[in-house]
Amino acid sequence: GNIKFSENILVESIRNKNINFFNKKKFWCAASTHENEELFCLKTHLNLKKEIKDIVTIIIPRHISRSEQIKDDCLKFGLSVQILNDQDLILEKKEIIVVNSFGVLKEFFKYSKSVFIGKSMIKKLSLVSGQNPIEAAKLGCKIYHGPYVYNFREIYDLLKEYKIAEQISHEDELSIKVIEDLKTPKKEENEITNNINFLGKKILDESVKEIEKFL
Repeated sequence: GNIKFSENILVESIRNKNINFFNKKKFWCAASTHENEELFCLKTHLNLKKEIKDIVTIIIPRHISRSEQIKDDCLKFGLSVQILNDQDLILEKKEIIVVNSFGVLKEFFKYSKSVFIGKSMIKKLSLVSGQNPIEAAKLGCKIYHGPYVYNFREIYDLLKEYKIAEQISHEDELSIKVIEDLKTPKKEENEITNNINFLGKKILDESVKEIEKFL
């Protein structure tokens, strides 16, 4: 197993100034997205709006230099959008939030129930595809990804076994999953966090046993 699963994340130390927003709004996250994957997320958002009128989609691109481009894509779809810089508060009546800061994934994963992990829908990147889903898993998120996760295939297979990650191939499919997730609020301690903590302890214990053979 991957020893990264045994990392101890101090959940209580993670803060986000938008906690009031998270407590009153229905939202989901798309993290580490690459070019064209945002279009997939925007189509998913349009599907979600049919069921949840005030749904908010938070996009955290892998490269924040693309924030303005993503904003332009949102406007083409007729969606209200905010580029969220460091220290900004999320504005009311914005449908799409484009996060324009580094190192903030955990601040959103802590509060999000559903997360799409990018670099997984682009066939031409198939041999370098995938982004690390472990942080999202350890913070209790249900994870969705596309068919291309070459760099993290073993990790995703393990998460799938524990019903933490699931592969999707179309925005209609993702929309149905997110709607189902949002029917109940996220709990700090849930089945996902329990499973991932058990898995982390199991991997660490087995790794120590292997090391002790050489000592």
